[in-house]
Amino acid sequence: MPSGVARSMKVRIVRLIFPLFAVFFFGGADQPERGLDIYFIDVMGGAATMIVTPERESLLIDSGWAGLEDRDPRRIEFVLKQVAGLDHLDHLVTTHWHADHFGGVSGLSKRVRIEHYWDRGLPNPEAPDGDKATYPDGPRPTDPLGIAYRQASEGKRKALKPGDKIPLKGALETLVLASGGEVWTGGESDSKPADNRLCASAPADLPVDPSDNARSLAIRFRLGRFDFLDCGDLTWNIEKKLVCPVDRIGPIDLFQVTHHGMSISNHPTLVQTIQPTVAIMNNGPKKGGDAKTVQLLRSVPTLKGLYQLHKNAATSAEDNTSPDLIANTDPLGGQFIKVSVTADGASFRVRIGTNGPERTFEAR
Repeated sequence: MPSGVARSMKVRIVRLIFPLFAVFFFGGADQPERGLDIYFIDVMGGAATMIVTPERESLLIDSGWAGLEDRDPRRIEFVLKQVAGLDHLDHLVTTHWHADHFGGVSGLSKRVRIEHYWDRGLPNPEAPDGDKATYPDGPRPTDPLGIAYRQASEGKRKALKPGDKIPLKGALETLVLASGGEVWTGGESDSKPADNRLCASAPADLPVDPSDNARSLAIRFRLGRFDFLDCGDLTWNIEKKLVCPVDRIGPIDLFQVTHHGMSISNHPTLVQTIQPTVAIMNNGPKKGGDAKTVQLLRSVPTLKGLYQLHKNAATSAEDNTSPDLIANTDPLGGQFIKVSVTADGASFRVRIGTNGPERTFEAR
């Protein structure tokens, strides 16, 4: 082989191999740091919110409905595997015992390996009244959904109480703010939290909510400057306790509108206190998305984006958000909303689907 050709081949080989050695020895220093991804999966007025951490650890909050030919487990599996590129769930959090939030567990656990289960606790099967005072809506040991959940989570579940943290790798922090109708009483620092001035004009309490909604888990997630709040289906009176007489939450960048946007939740004092930058409503075409809630969110000066998974077919265009911020206009749905947070939590992007319109927001 002529010497010039040999030299040329050597140069080409070095150029091809050197980047591989650089990644191996220097850890891919030029590669951007991974951020945090949050997927709001459409389960038609139920709930399924999936978080993928910078370390590629996955956490799903609620699993949608049962039945319907595994519609919701299929949609969750698609986002997990085809969109996020993962093959299992590290954590499944169930906020409370209503079928639109934990019904999908049986189907999902057969499709996807789930390592850890977290919930607010299960009724004692030996209790003569089935623990009805603490677990008004079950799941009873004889309930099909309760049986399915117990079988899927056996040996892998743990109950969460206010103040607990879900152990995740890396910088993403979690804090359970409410569970079982009780709220966290800690503070952000050693000093005594100041009274929340907005509480003086807070609306009156509603009649006590006897359902499991009032006992939902509420969890705050924090990455650097970025904060995300998910309160499940928590209702009015308990929401108020989170911010009155003192604010236990702090400002929130991304707010999952509570209880699918129903007006028996989303206490005005809570919403005005957390001052969200973006709110995402996991409503269905005929469930949630109350006009009163939409009006409340629009009144918050800090709000720069209000997204809905569905257009509310029962209200007017004025009582829905902007059409370009609605993921599903087809009542059959299926489109998700993705939030991508930078590794330092300084900013985040919100996009509809895999290649839909996208907007960027600064975190506080």
